Amino acid sequence: MAANNVNLKLLQTFLLAAEHGSFRRAAEESNRSPSAVSMQIRDLEAQVGMSLFIRTPQRANLTPEGRVLYEQVSNAMAEVQAGLARLSEVAAQRRGHVKIACAPTLASTRLGRILATFKLRYPRSLVDVKETPPTAALTLLQEQEVELYIGPEVPGLSDFQFEPILEDHLVACVPADFDDGAQSFLLSEVANYPLILLDRQTASRALIDRISADQNLTLNMQYEVQNAYTAIALASAGLGVALVPEIAVPMLPAAEFRVVRIADPQSSRSVGILTAKGYVQHSYSEQLIELIRTELCRP
Repeated sequence: MAANNVNLKLLQTFLLAAEHGSFRRAAEESNRSPSAVSMQIRDLEAQVGMSLFIRTPQRANLTPEGRVLYEQVSNAMAEVQAGLARLSEVAAQRRGHVKIACAPTLASTRLGRILATFKLRYPRSLVDVKETPPTAALTLLQEQEVELYIGPEVPGLSDFQFEPILEDHLVACVPADFDDGAQSFLLSEVANYPLILLDRQTASRALIDRISADQNLTLNMQYEVQNAYTAIALASAGLGVALVPEIAVPMLPAAEFRVVRIADPQSSRSVGILTAKGYVQHSYSEQLIELIRTELCRP
C-alpha cells in the first residue's frame, strides 16, 4: 500500500508511542490494549516500508527513520490543532455577531423596528448591516461577508436559497395634478405621465422594465433616482408620478399624493430572506431570521 494512503489513526498511535517511548503507555493513553497498539505500529511500518522503533523489553525507541516521521507528523498535527483553535475563536465571535445585508427600501422602512426588537431580546448581540441592492448582495453572500440578505427575490439563481415572506406590489404615488381618481392603474395608463423611477440597479426598476418590454411601452421618465425616499419626496412636491414598491410608501406621509396600485400581471415581487446554499446559521442569526419572518409581515 502506498505511504500516502496511511490511516490517520495509525499516525496518532505512532505519535503516542514515540512521545512516551512505550507501547504500553500509548495503549493506556488511547484506551487500547498493548497488543492492539503493537499491531497498529506494525501496520504502519508495513505501509511505509521501514522499521520505526527499536523494541526492547523496557522501551520502544525511534529509529532514525522513525525520528524523521515523528518530526513531520508532530509538526503537521500542531498546525492542525492551531487551525482548529482558530476556528473555535471565530465560532465564538460569530455566536454574538450577525452580519446582514438589506435592500435600501427595507432598510429605510422596516429594518429599524426589527433590529430594535432584536437588541431588546439579545442585548449582548451585535448586528452589522450593509445597505445594498440585490445584485451586490449576491457577491457579499458568496464571499461570506454577510450571512443573509433581506430584500426582493432575484430570479434564476442556483447557488442561493430564497425564503419568500411577503408579496410587495408596485404602486404609483400620484399627486393631485395628475389624479383622476382611478382605484388602480395599468402601466400603460401612466406611461405618458412625467414619471419618477428608481435606477436600474433596483429590483423594482427591473420589474417596470420587464413589464414595459413585454408591452412595448415607452415610459416618459423625467427623473431617475437611487432611493425610493427621493422618488416619493419628488412626487410629494408634485413633480410627477413616482413608481415605487408599496413597502416604501411609509417613508413619507402621503398627504400630498394618493397611492394607487399598478394592476398589470407580474407587477409584484416576493420579498424575503436570501442565503447562500449550504451556509450554516448560528444561533443568533437563526433568531434574527425568525424575527424577520414575524416582523416583515406586520403592516
